[in-house]
Amino acid sequence: MGLGTYAQGSGIAAALFFAKAGARVTVTDMKPAETFATALRKLEKYKNITFALGGHREKDFTDADMIIKNPDVPMHSPYLALAEKYNIPIHNDWSIFVSLKPNMWVGVTGTRGKTTTTTLINALLKTKYATRLCGNVGVSPLALFQSIRKKDAIVSELSSWNIQQLGAVRRSPHVAVLTNLLRDHMNKYATLNEYYKDKENIFAYQTEYDLLIANRDNAEVRKRVTKAKANLFWFSRKPFIGEGAYIKNGIIYFSHQGKIVPVCEIRDIRLAGEHNQDNVLAAVCVAMALHIPPTRIKNEVRKFIGVAYRLEHIATIRGVQYYDDTTATTPDATMAALAALPAKNNMILLAGGADKKLEFRALAQALARHNPRLILFAGTATEKLMKELRKTKFKKVLGIVGSMKEAGSLAQTHAKRGDTVLLSPGAANFGIFKNEFDRGDQFRAFVGKLKKK
Repeated sequence: MGLGTYAQGSGIAAALFFAKAGARVTVTDMKPAETFATALRKLEKYKNITFALGGHREKDFTDADMIIKNPDVPMHSPYLALAEKYNIPIHNDWSIFVSLKPNMWVGVTGTRGKTTTTTLINALLKTKYATRLCGNVGVSPLALFQSIRKKDAIVSELSSWNIQQLGAVRRSPHVAVLTNLLRDHMNKYATLNEYYKDKENIFAYQTEYDLLIANRDNAEVRKRVTKAKANLFWFSRKPFIGEGAYIKNGIIYFSHQGKIVPVCEIRDIRLAGEHNQDNVLAAVCVAMALHIPPTRIKNEVRKFIGVAYRLEHIATIRGVQYYDDTTATTPDATMAALAALPAKNNMILLAGGADKKLEFRALAQALARHNPRLILFAGTATEKLMKELRKTKFKKVLGIVGSMKEAGSLAQTHAKRGDTVLLSPGAANFGIFKNEFDRGDQFRAFVGKLKKK
């Protein structure tokens, strides 16, 4: 249910996995067939796959032995309710995978910082273990199923939807990381608590033999992890007494069983912004708990330059710096980017877009403090942000645009030597772009053309 458009994503990987196993597979999606040209070329050669594209059929949800739900499908779907009425089990690629593979599993979830934290954890663990990186980084674990060996450690970024079905198999990662809990995805969840409850699956089925690494500086995380059975390690930007990683006098320390070990220095971190200190602290905590030597950790932290599309410096052209932070899809993420790149009056910010039923008052206040020139993509989030900006008397909106071409042209007109042009939308992408990566790719294409001029 839900084919998706990622080449190794949850939908196509699940369809291929079950088709190769000999099952009779129905692939159904609300979008029409022309949306899935690439995926269909991979799937059409399997005679045991049938397609129901451009809409769902009730009989597919009453006659199946199992429903495999794509992460983008909301749990409130009436078709899933129909399947539940007929007692048909609902799974996703992760619940299937972990029911079949007993490998050591490291999972990272949270509202922000998942990809950076997961990628750094993978780099750190690779110094000692054979690792396989998958999950919300665009690669379903089922796409790797046949090539995974018993000794491989699975390192995974996990969205709330990736771990939504773990209750069906009562499994959580052996090492779970909870980066933070912030307001997001209110267009897909009925309540904020419902979203946070899905996030709790990262530790809900852990045992006393497992590890949970959690953000001590996030009040919601502190409250939620009191239910956990696993061994708890905290990470914090401030010193504390207990197990975990913290910063003191510019040094990251790891404390365990009464022993405190210096690991690396804040100046070893090459990523901008305090939020990235959180990501490094979480990764250091995992690596130390899994017995990676501090010298190796320090070397990897020094080498780590971050992940594409996340506050990524992509070019300096004629004295203007360009940053791509397209995965900033919430106001909190854009505020973190503004704090990380304090360009005063020398910033042009490309922001706005579609609303996920989030609040924009704090972002408007942050914009009033940082005072960038603002280019906004048209959409419901922009309408809400403009309403809040008017309350702050903010006057530096250069324009509201309907495409990256318009945004780029406007930025080019106003940018001068010494400026920073930052794409950090604080909103979703639907309406103008295919997804946040398409938005980032279009921005990079615009910058690429500037290089050639």
